[in-house]
Amino acid sequence: MINFKVLENHLIDRILDEAFLLLEETGVEVQCDELIERMEKAGLPVNKETRRITFPRSITEQSIASSPETIQLFDRSGNPFSKIGGNKTNFVPASSALNILDWRTGERRTAQTADFIEYIKVADQAKHISYPSTAFSTDDIPQDIADAWRLYMVMSYSNKPVVSGAFTHHGVPRMARMIECFRESQSEMIEKPMAVFTCCPNSPLRWGIDSSHNLIDCVEKGIIVEVVPVLMIGLAVPVTTVGALVMQTAEVLSGVVFTQLIKSGSPVIFGGAPGAFHMQLMSAPMTGVEALQLYCGYAQICQHLKIPSQAYMGLGDGKFNDPQAGAETASGAYLAALSRINQVAGAGMLDFVNCFSLEKLVFDDEICGHVNHFIRDIEIKEDLPIKPFIDEVLTEQQICTMEHTLEYWPKELYMPGPMVDRTSWQQWEQFGSNTWQDRARNMIQEALDNYNEEPIEENLDQELRKIMCDGDVNPDDLPALS
Repeated sequence: MINFKVLENHLIDRILDEAFLLLEETGVEVQCDELIERMEKAGLPVNKETRRITFPRSITEQSIASSPETIQLFDRSGNPFSKIGGNKTNFVPASSALNILDWRTGERRTAQTADFIEYIKVADQAKHISYPSTAFSTDDIPQDIADAWRLYMVMSYSNKPVVSGAFTHHGVPRMARMIECFRESQSEMIEKPMAVFTCCPNSPLRWGIDSSHNLIDCVEKGIIVEVVPVLMIGLAVPVTTVGALVMQTAEVLSGVVFTQLIKSGSPVIFGGAPGAFHMQLMSAPMTGVEALQLYCGYAQICQHLKIPSQAYMGLGDGKFNDPQAGAETASGAYLAALSRINQVAGAGMLDFVNCFSLEKLVFDDEICGHVNHFIRDIEIKEDLPIKPFIDEVLTEQQICTMEHTLEYWPKELYMPGPMVDRTSWQQWEQFGSNTWQDRARNMIQEALDNYNEEPIEENLDQELRKIMCDGDVNPDDLPALS
């Protein structure tokens, strides 16, 4: 196993000590009355005037110990699907984009329901992307049900687990009821979780009303919580790597404590979405060197604490699918996998998570395949001692036809899909002189043509629509799925 690290062990201990002290003496501001009341009843000190909650170190350590080291995800049908934790790395699309880059025209625009359906059909067939997310918003749906609508589309077109979340404090209960439709009871929903929801504290050291309610609702409904501070390095948290790591660790651990005091043993993921604030441009690149270093640093902290990890890596900050996007995506994906981050969100995303590209998604899927092959365990495969092998080579004068080569060639040499050009110039011309964009568009169209739908039953679909609309919207007014 590759041992990649950016922090020495003594520095990890120091960062944790500072984070524990910060939680114990400064604490976090909580704007949600219900969360304050729950934590006060659970024994945390609360200052009602400042709305700050502090965390005795013993309680924080107990909460870390009670949170699961590994989380089992299940699919829509209730079958075990993938694990989050340990040395496992799951690549997933990033979330929360407000625009798409139209794969047919190259136009940057807001998305429609038809765009989202195409995305799910393609993502569901991706070989190296573990499971989908509710990647981007659609503007043909009333905002009151927008969160539920994205979840509805994913569950309608994919049997895989899903990464999602709510942008309002009332969104999770409705979405949880929809998920429960695929389980026989709420207890089974807790036993067989199929969704990861993002909950975001606000830096520095603050939990807003929406995120607080979402966290409470997720824990009670059996939805996996990933605590994802959106750090602005040099703006809302210290500009130094160590200082930023202390702040992020404290913010995430406050969420870990909340989940465990609501229900001990609840699954929770240590996440982050840092950006390095650029004072000249007033932007916050998520693929900057500083952000990447922060990701790798807190991955080590997660391993030390034995808490599953999440990161927004493997994405591009550029505006288009150009060399910048490829370089940023590949470097982030490799560093994430080498750091053993368990859930890597990024595939398909551009422009500081503001724009989603289906062309980039199919390209990123190939990058993820390369990365997975690189981080595989290197083992002895009948090649040591080497002398008998060499003696045979010298006798036969041909390695490629040897039994050893024929057996291990498919396993050892990674053969990329059509997205990556490995032809000679003459072959490339012979096959049509296709550009990367030609190949991407061909792959998208092929995925759409080959999509094998596993439709949910009509009565279940009607129930999902009823829950989703909840009297606020007429189900007949919603776009039809195709």
